Amino acid sequence: MDILIEGEGPEGETSPRSRASREPSYRHRDALRLLFILVAGGEDVAKPTEEAVKVFRAEKRLMAMDFLVRYPDYLGDALLDLYEETREPELLEAVQRIFLDDEPSVRMVRMVRWRHGAYQNVEDALAMLSYYGLTRPMQLAGDDGKIRRYEYLISSKAISFLDRCIKDHPELEWYRDRLALIMRVATGKSGSALKEWQYEHPEYGNTIQGDVIPTIREQVEQRLVKIIGLKS
Repeated sequence: MDILIEGEGPEGETSPRSRASREPSYRHRDALRLLFILVAGGEDVAKPTEEAVKVFRAEKRLMAMDFLVRYPDYLGDALLDLYEETREPELLEAVQRIFLDDEPSVRMVRMVRWRHGAYQNVEDALAMLSYYGLTRPMQLAGDDGKIRRYEYLISSKAISFLDRCIKDHPELEWYRDRLALIMRVATGKSGSALKEWQYEHPEYGNTIQGDVIPTIREQVEQRLVKIIGLKS
């Protein structure tokens, strides 16, 4: 399973190698990021086994949470929404840290707008997780036999694997900390609700299908400055 962390580095960072030699590293990075999301966003199963201790529901929610990992500026905006509801100072501090660390530049991994919003084909990454026995996709069909939803069973091996990754590579703790923030936004929300929130941003909703979704860094920074000014 060590192959999953081969070539891992900061989001968006590339080395001066040929495209062919870089592609496996991108797949490993995607697989590792998705595994952090599945584990953080999964619910405990009623009767845990070694093969299934958690279950993640569902694919649309996975894509919506992945977007928040890959676009720190949008996460910052969601955290400001939450701050205005709760007035919890740690939320405001988290947004400030996102911009102080220049995350919208150094951590952003861009996504393309497709028919149902931000999209990337993650089948290879999910297949890799399944191959190593970390997760297992489940298709749920309706009465008409059509697939209605994908769920992902998460094994105990996945939990211990991520623990070992962080122990051996402390920089990967960023993913765990980031998912803790994202869960503040995503807990209790369906994938559809998270997607609807994304569409409320004109920059996202007005992106032409097939084009890269642009950053909203400037708008969120302006909002942050205004909130801090009102707080002072």
